[in-house]
Amino acid sequence: ALLIFLAVISIVTFPFTAVLNALVIIAVKTKSRMRSIKSNILIASLATTDLMMGVIVQPMFIALTIIIVSGKITTRSCVLQNITQHFTSILYDTSLVNLALISGERYVAMKHTYAYNNGLVTEARLLISSALAWLFSLTLHILRIIDKTVFFLTHNALIGVLIVFIVFWQVTVYREVRRHEKELSTQQVTEEARQEFLKDKKAFKLTAIFVSLLFICYIPICAVRIVVVTKWSNMSIQAMYACFFSAVWLVLLNSFLNPIVYSVRMRQFRVAFVDLRNRTANIAEAEEIEMRGHGSKNTVGEAAQRQERAQQNME
Repeated sequence: ALLIFLAVISIVTFPFTAVLNALVIIAVKTKSRMRSIKSNILIASLATTDLMMGVIVQPMFIALTIIIVSGKITTRSCVLQNITQHFTSILYDTSLVNLALISGERYVAMKHTYAYNNGLVTEARLLISSALAWLFSLTLHILRIIDKTVFFLTHNALIGVLIVFIVFWQVTVYREVRRHEKELSTQQVTEEARQEFLKDKKAFKLTAIFVSLLFICYIPICAVRIVVVTKWSNMSIQAMYACFFSAVWLVLLNSFLNPIVYSVRMRQFRVAFVDLRNRTANIAEAEEIEMRGHGSKNTVGEAAQRQERAQQNME
């Protein structure tokens, strides 16, 4: 019953996982205003991993679940299970490294603002970092073919190091946000500085949501590895399948939830999606459509800015 439930949910969600993550990648790739925000490049890299989860791992997971439920387990299904495990592990590690890069980018932006604004973080460096995340994960999994024991020890140690860095950067950024909030409440600052802080605060909240979702969805698969390795002799085959498939399903669910978070929390992505869907004449028109569809209330100043941009586009 559990496997049937997981298969049905996966069949329903995997087209949305593929389409939504593809939209995120296309929006960042084709819209220069999206690439001008450096963190969006890393978000597009994370969306690439989630897209591969949706178009490669999720169909294999569904097929494997159906095979097991139907009782037609063969040597080929065992091979399919091994391939699914390998792909899931590779993409899982890549997602974790990408999340570490997103957290690190926010840390540098908040803690070392001057260096950040003066060329320390560039689009080229972010793209190279994303490529290295893939190279790191693929190289690590070559070790799995050579020696599984050494792989699991090395893998767990590296995951622990990444989690420590992510938590450290998140805590540091949180403290910086709190410090800036106190400064804004006690000192007179320019409107530009206030808006910049609000933008950084929103980016921190978004990163915190990513971290929370990833930990909720990925910690179970780490726990399952430990339990299966240490307690496999005392577990029934049904319990092992239930643990393994539930953990993998949570990983796949994370790839479905991430683009939804982009859409809900980031207006720039909603506007970009409207622009891609409707092929609007200018950004002001896309913002107006998004405002009507999302029901957001804009201040008079924002409305005036949109009107001014529209007038400039018409001229």
